[in-house]
Amino acid sequence: MAANNEIPWERYALIAEIVDRFRRENTTLGKTALQKTIFLLQRLFGVDCDYSYTLYTYGLYSADVARDLNIVEGFGAVDVLYDWGTNGYDIRPAAATEELRKRAAPFLKEIEGPLDRLIADFGQFTAKDLELRSTIIYLAKTSMSETDLVERVHDVKPHFSHALIEAAIRELKNKGYLDRVVSVADGIGVA
Repeated sequence: MAANNEIPWERYALIAEIVDRFRRENTTLGKTALQKTIFLLQRLFGVDCDYSYTLYTYGLYSADVARDLNIVEGFGAVDVLYDWGTNGYDIRPAAATEELRKRAAPFLKEIEGPLDRLIADFGQFTAKDLELRSTIIYLAKTSMSETDLVERVHDVKPHFSHALIEAAIRELKNKGYLDRVVSVADGIGVA
């Protein structure tokens, strides 16, 4: 990511772009799903957003993503609404979305392919589905067997059954995503 030392327009525009893409797909995007989506973009597609992540209650979390979302909301590029029906958040594009995206148009154009693939492969998942998949990717290491990975994920996230973890690992493996993790095992932008 080409850094602007004063204002990280690329990061702000990325958030606005992801929110807009999810809305165009008629998919609800909440705060938790946004966190995981950006992690996956960095780890699986090598898009350098300069966000560091740690494991947290609902999976991977970046305080910088949370802060930047608040800033993007302050710019009027997204609305973060609490949905009492789902007990979660719904992030929607707002009036200044296009203006913010224009500020980082070259960056957004550069990552258009990875964003397309990310939305196509992960855009329909719930926050809980993304929590599991991002945790698998975060914990995967080159020398780890599938059995060891299942156990490690289950140790960290015991609310996911072994069968559900195994199925998610197979899905990620079949799509070639675990091979990508192996090639960047030390992580891009991951603490």
